[in-house]
Amino acid sequence: MFKHFNGKVIQVIESLDVYDACSNHVINIDTALQNVFGIESQIYVTHFHPEREKFANHISALEANEEDIIIFHFSGLSEFCADAVIKQNCLKVILYHNITPHYFFEKNSHLYSYCKRGREQLKEIIHHFDFATGVSDYNLKEIIELGYNPDKTFKLPIIIDDIDEGNFLEVAGSKKDNNILFVGRICENKRQDRLVEAYAKLRKAFPNIGDLILVGGYDSSSTFYKRIVTLIGDLDLKANVHITGKVSQSVLEDYYHNSLCFMCFSEHEGFGVPLLEAALHNIPVLALDAAAVPETLGNSAGIFKDEAELFDKFEKVCSDDKFRNALLDHQKRVLHASDYNAWIKIATNFFDKIIGGPDRFKSVSFVICTFNRADYLERCLDYLTRSYNKNFEVIVVNGPSTDDTSSVVERWRDKIIYADNPVRNLSISRNIGSNLASGDIVAFIDDDAMPFYDWCDCILAYYNSSHNFVAGAGGPTYYAGSLQFQAIDILVDSFGSGVSNPEKELYSNPDYHRTLLGTNSSFRRDYLLSVGSFDEEYDYFLDETDVCFRLIKNGYKVQHCANAYLRHEFAQSDNRVSKYKYNWFSIVKNTVYFALRFNEGDKDFIIAQTRKIVERERIAYLETGLRSGEISSADFSSLVKSVWDGFDAGIAAANHPRKLIELAPNNNGWLPFETVSANKSFNKLHIVLVTKEFPPFTKSGGIGTLYYHLASELLLQGHDVTVITQGSEDRIERGNFRLISLAAPECNDAYTDSAIANINLSWSLKVAIALDALHEELPISVVDTCLWDAECYAFLQVKNELNIPLVVRLVTPLIVADETNGWNMPAVDKDLLVGFERAMVQSADAVVPISQSIQNTFTKRYGIEADERFNIINAGIAYWPSYDVSRGYNDISHFPELVNAKQQGKMIYLFLGRLEKRKGIDVFIKAISQFNHQYPEKTNDVMFVLAGNDGVGVNALLDEHLNGQQDNILLLGEVSDWDREKLYAFCDVVVFPSRYESFGLVPLEAFVHGKPVIGSSGGAIPEVVLDEQCGLIFDDGSEVELAEKMARLCKNNALYEMLSLGAKARVKYLSSNRSALQSEELYNRLILGIKSL
Repeated sequence: MFKHFNGKVIQVIESLDVYDACSNHVINIDTALQNVFGIESQIYVTHFHPEREKFANHISALEANEEDIIIFHFSGLSEFCADAVIKQNCLKVILYHNITPHYFFEKNSHLYSYCKRGREQLKEIIHHFDFATGVSDYNLKEIIELGYNPDKTFKLPIIIDDIDEGNFLEVAGSKKDNNILFVGRICENKRQDRLVEAYAKLRKAFPNIGDLILVGGYDSSSTFYKRIVTLIGDLDLKANVHITGKVSQSVLEDYYHNSLCFMCFSEHEGFGVPLLEAALHNIPVLALDAAAVPETLGNSAGIFKDEAELFDKFEKVCSDDKFRNALLDHQKRVLHASDYNAWIKIATNFFDKIIGGPDRFKSVSFVICTFNRADYLERCLDYLTRSYNKNFEVIVVNGPSTDDTSSVVERWRDKIIYADNPVRNLSISRNIGSNLASGDIVAFIDDDAMPFYDWCDCILAYYNSSHNFVAGAGGPTYYAGSLQFQAIDILVDSFGSGVSNPEKELYSNPDYHRTLLGTNSSFRRDYLLSVGSFDEEYDYFLDETDVCFRLIKNGYKVQHCANAYLRHEFAQSDNRVSKYKYNWFSIVKNTVYFALRFNEGDKDFIIAQTRKIVERERIAYLETGLRSGEISSADFSSLVKSVWDGFDAGIAAANHPRKLIELAPNNNGWLPFETVSANKSFNKLHIVLVTKEFPPFTKSGGIGTLYYHLASELLLQGHDVTVITQGSEDRIERGNFRLISLAAPECNDAYTDSAIANINLSWSLKVAIALDALHEELPISVVDTCLWDAECYAFLQVKNELNIPLVVRLVTPLIVADETNGWNMPAVDKDLLVGFERAMVQSADAVVPISQSIQNTFTKRYGIEADERFNIINAGIAYWPSYDVSRGYNDISHFPELVNAKQQGKMIYLFLGRLEKRKGIDVFIKAISQFNHQYPEKTNDVMFVLAGNDGVGVNALLDEHLNGQQDNILLLGEVSDWDREKLYAFCDVVVFPSRYESFGLVPLEAFVHGKPVIGSSGGAIPEVVLDEQCGLIFDDGSEVELAEKMARLCKNNALYEMLSLGAKARVKYLSSNRSALQSEELYNRLILGIKSL
């Protein structure tokens, strides 16, 4: 019934006893949870009777997950359990069984103190609970009178034992005795004294009645017990009134069976289980009209207000068969309304309210607020088309952009819901989106974000499997240009200070609450509406945190969906220009505003505390930038002024009412977003990539870059990806991504006569062992590796036994590399290594040439025919640039010569890569000389930039070919990966004169930035650089042709623009996204093929 629920229901009670109504209720609920509702359940206690040991866990071990529900049974002072429950980070429900008011008991007595402290504790703890239940409306009324929201209460009565219909077949007078029975502890609120007095009078009026049986525990030292004993003696009833103490269940049933009626003078009952137990044994119940008694008995005719009415009803019970039978029939109806089956129906309604049914959330509205990020917006929309789930719509709120955003919107206009915001205020944009949303869930992502393909499935599944108090949820967010998390989870205190990826202990700290990263956040639309959506005072920063805090304050939960992964670019914006140049005015204004909204007490104290935080977290940060020279004194002063101007503005803003909205009922209609994967059956795979290179964890190279981009895209597709690489890193696990670093082998084994072959064999053996162990841990679907170094050679021996297909990607083979680089390897080394490569290809389940050129080269040089196992899949990279805020995005001021050249209007030609002859650096330098001589009128219009590790003695080459005429040449040396991106962005043309490439990633990296490439005709380069479409091709090794192509592009705006547009189109076609999709299709084919054997 509730098997979809992803949590447990944990019941907590101070003591779990036998023959105790509350304890029995706990056991009965536990049984129903497991056997009827299909919910995992547990019981935690401080004390338990030995017979209850199998049910009980000690309260000290309580550790609930946030998805769990705790039901705390409260019926008296809780010494340990209440505190333990309150500390838990989950949905907390109190089930109130009632506590007798202390004024019933003698002052200074144990019961007086116990009940007084218990009722005081109820006042203290009740508002720590998210929902309240009571076994009666009477009990709930008491909770509501303490200020608890009546909308968050529910009556969950005691479960009554199964009805024995045989009891109702007995006729009047068939009882063996005419005893009067009362069951309950002898204490003041039960008023056994009034019952004894009434019994004495009844004996005189009805001399044939039997004895009065008082069943229940007692404290023989209590004043009230002594008064009862004295009263019995004074009324000469010692032979007729029997105080039994606690009795066994069988003895109790005998008492019920042999009694004429059950009589109760109790003045305080929160429910009164014995009243219904008596009804179960088909004896009339006569009870005082007090507390919950009339409710429990359904206002039966047996309720009396005074002794006179009692005597009248008792007489009718004894002599009026019509009255007696009518009373018994009514009691029977009450029992049927309170029996197990009836309770199950009530409990079903309760859990429907608390948990909800499956599939209650069916749709998502993505709201994307954009400002001057046209390219990122287009990428975001493009990636959303890959979603496996089709039950979502996309709402784009633009504003007020001044770039090409309107053109992007126009291209997608029939697929999205669109609105403009004339004000630069993120909260206003989000509220516009919320009002336009039709989905059950409203998800907010940034324009520079990419949700994983299964994000929508995961978030809907999470809400549908969670309890009904979950108002918001988000998941882990990767930085788009890395495999590192921007944030997994975030907690924030009431001053707006956040802790990313907090330690476990912080979740139980009441000063901290979860917030959601704005780019990976979702909310139930109805709950978002209930709190007024976003406060439009927050133009930027803490906007979603404010929503989260208001939802939590209103009794809802903001939770963490561990598999709702998303990649976030953290792209440059007007609010975030560089490492230190943020919109500090808004950040600090909203920090102060937030602190004043969510802290109570002295306003001046709150402001003073916030000032200290701003000084510690903001001013000190800017001082760091000043000391390091990353910002100037003038910049520092300006930024500090923004901080304190924002501080004052935040104080002023808090003096005004919140700027909330009422979300309007949506009449816009549902516009499902068109996807390309919606009908695709997603088969989650565990893909293992074996590569010695895997940046940023190892050195960067072509193979490493290929696999980095492939891994990133496979993760986006929702797969588990493990990379086995060579290095000293500890094992890394980040969501679905794992990195296993193996140390380079210490080769002491002489497998062959070749030292290099022995090293490669030793490495491949380590890889095979690691794969075998990993397969035990998480079954591997496919292994993917490159030909180079034959890293999976040893794995060939076990792959069939393990039933794991192997994909081998063809890159530059050893024979070609040896010739191209002029290594002149000894035959003993070369023959063995070539043999390893040949064996890899021959044994692979699939062979993936990364270009047609490399397939042709390999099959020709190795004499292996390209059979049906060969599948050309081009290497690909992400088709967007990757920058880093900490490195100043595209700031290139540390290369002043470049900046000056650009300011002078010069066209910048960039050579980026290793400065070696294999990469054609000599051809480029000769072409520069040719250009300067052949086109002297253009020499001042250009700058030639050489960036990369010098492996050839470039200065000597320059001297040789340019004779000191190097005014338009700039040597930058080796540059970082981040500066590579900046150089691509800053230059105008990339020159790629490489003599041989199996594919060539440099042209793709240039295309990302829309830069045309002048490339050689060597190897696969013409497959990447389409001549006259995205670049120009010259004959391999011809400096004359290269010079001519460079001159042709110089100041030729029409040609340049055409090639630039072609470059952007080309990289999108040759993207890592396309490569990964083709690889995924290949993997699935292989797996199906293996399974069919």
